[in-house]
Amino acid sequence: MQERIDFTLDLVKQAGQNIKRLMQSDLEILTKSNDADFVTNVDKATEILLVEGIQRQYPDQDFLTEENTTPRFESDDLWIIDPIDGTTNFIYQKENFGISIAYYHKLKPVFGIVYDVMADKMFLGITDGGAFLNGVRMSINDQKRPLKQTILYSDLYGLSMFPKGILHLRESIVSHRYLGAASLEICAVAENKAQSYISRNLKVWDVAAGVIVLKEVGGSFFFGGHEDGIFFNDSDGVFLSCQNNVIKEDIKNLLDHNILETVI
Repeated sequence: MQERIDFTLDLVKQAGQNIKRLMQSDLEILTKSNDADFVTNVDKATEILLVEGIQRQYPDQDFLTEENTTPRFESDDLWIIDPIDGTTNFIYQKENFGISIAYYHKLKPVFGIVYDVMADKMFLGITDGGAFLNGVRMSINDQKRPLKQTILYSDLYGLSMFPKGILHLRESIVSHRYLGAASLEICAVAENKAQSYISRNLKVWDVAAGVIVLKEVGGSFFFGGHEDGIFFNDSDGVFLSCQNNVIKEDIKNLLDHNILETVI
């Protein structure tokens, strides 16, 4: 397995370098489901680079990716890829976007990689093998902070799930932040830069790699009605990742429970 991990790390690094090169040219920007759901030629080129690179090295793999590929589930080997997580940031900020790639065997997580391209931060999570940032093992998050000492990452979808409103939420936590790239926000929780991240309408490729990193530092998550498990069907369910189970349950108690239990 180490050979597969090393190969993927090198491939992701290569993809990041290619993104930086393509950023010097004019972007081709299209929209998908709505006017704020962007895709660029760089998203597509990066996905092709990753998928074709894996196919050359490991034939007969399945892929679940954001832009093109739907899984056949004919193989035990499934790669879940978001070529650019945070495309809006990529277009407008030229930073705060990442590559997310996870390898699952028989639908069980094996390893996940999240690469913050512009910050050159490579997160690696290996199931039962630890989490690493640029090759250095990350520490287990064993701090038991109360909710009052929690920094929460959330987009507008996440904030809308608190029935008593943003002001009540603000009284319950230290502060609210928003980055705009799910994989990087999950890794921010793993890195202890925040204690929780919540959203809705996320897809499997947004979270599949980051949650492996999170679990390996003692974190916990909830997705599509599942505790600490990936929901492979298309879902409108809640995604909540936290530094530990205590914070997760405290935040769940603040949410609209009708929404929390909804899986579409």
